[in-house]
Order: sequence, then C-alpha cells, then structure tokens
Amino acid sequence: MKKTIAIGDIHGLKNWKKIVEEHPTDKIVFLGDYCDPYVQISNFDLLSNMLDIIELKQKRKDDIILLLGNHDMHYIYEDFPVSTRYNQDIARLLQALFKDERKLFQFAYQDGNTLFTHAGVSNLWWDKYFKGNTNEGAPSIADQLNNPTEEQMKAMFLVGYGRGGNCECGSIFWADLDETCHDSLLGVHQIVGHTQVEHMRTVSSSEETSITYCDCLCHGKFCS
Repeated sequence: MKKTIAIGDIHGLKNWKKIVEEHPTDKIVFLGDYCDPYVQISNFDLLSNMLDIIELKQKRKDDIILLLGNHDMHYIYEDFPVSTRYNQDIARLLQALFKDERKLFQFAYQDGNTLFTHAGVSNLWWDKYFKGNTNEGAPSIADQLNNPTEEQMKAMFLVGYGRGGNCECGSIFWADLDETCHDSLLGVHQIVGHTQVEHMRTVSSSEETSITYCDCLCHGKFCS
C-alpha cells in the first residue's frame, strides 16, 4: 500500500535523499524552506541541493509534492516579510530559479481530511483573515489556499506576534506552534513543519482535529 511521507524543512540538508531512496514508490510531501540553512553550507551546495529536489519533482511529478515555506517565499514575492538568514549573495539566483520553476511548487496539499502546509492553519487566521469556506460544496481547503483571491493573498503574508510580527496570528507560512496547537483548524488533520522539534509531536483536540509537527529532518526524522 502506498504511503505518504512528509519531510520537514530542508534548509540545505541532503539527508532527504536517503528517505526518498527508501520510499521509491510512495508519495512524498516536502514541507518547504529549502533555503537559508542553519549550519554552514556553501552556496554552491545549497543551489545543487535545490536543483536535485527540482529534478526529483520533474521525474516523479505525481508522487512528489513541493510546498513553499517562508524562507522560500521571500525570494518569490518582493513584499513578503523577510525571514532570518536571507541570503543576499545568491538572492537573484534563487529568485530566478523559483520564477522559472514556480509551477512545480504549491502552497498546500490535501489528501482526504489531511492537510499539508508549511506552518499550519489556525481557526483564527482561516476565519478572520483568510476568510476561507468550509461549508459543504466549497472547494477543498488546499484548493482555496492554492488559488487565493487578491485579498486572501494579503493574508498569506501575515506574521503573528510570536514570530515578531504585528498580527494576532500568522499565516500558513508564519504560524507559530503556540498559535496552532491551541487553535488547529477544526475538522482537519494537519501535517506541518516550520517550528523545529526533536521528535514528531501530535496535538489532538478531537478525533477529527489534530496537528502534527515534523520539522525534525535535522535529526534524520520524518512523518509517515
């Protein structure tokens, strides 16, 4: 039976390759943040790693899902809030790379009742700022996130107080663990990265509502 594997924030790390090799026929969701490493990685190795991920997507288009994180978005949109470790030295190269391969990346992915985004969706952000629709007959949550209106796109850029912003909650690129674990979008099981954890951590508020944090690739771990 085909599994779905979620790989947390890359940040220039290459150990995702072993995970992919061990799951040659499974669906693999990358949760974003391919850039701006925490550790010393040469710009050449960082770009090579990104190109390897893009090549993997091109070879296995249906089975590889590439989500975007805040450390990618600030190279794509000029007015997106700049994250720490923004790499000015290769910014233009990354901007060009994301522009050329933009169609390979998306904001969200959904499989049934399981939603994958970079940082997660809180009820407050979804209802008050994004103004999403979960009524029967509405497009899926991922479809709405991937095809935002102009006003909804503005909500994508919001940064909450916990991440140094001036909003009461953050978007799917900025939401902090403290925001989502207490207010995870009702009726959905979420898989997210963004906030580093040593081990996968799942917070459930009901049988239908949970959020799993799996930004733990630096420890060689992933979500299956």
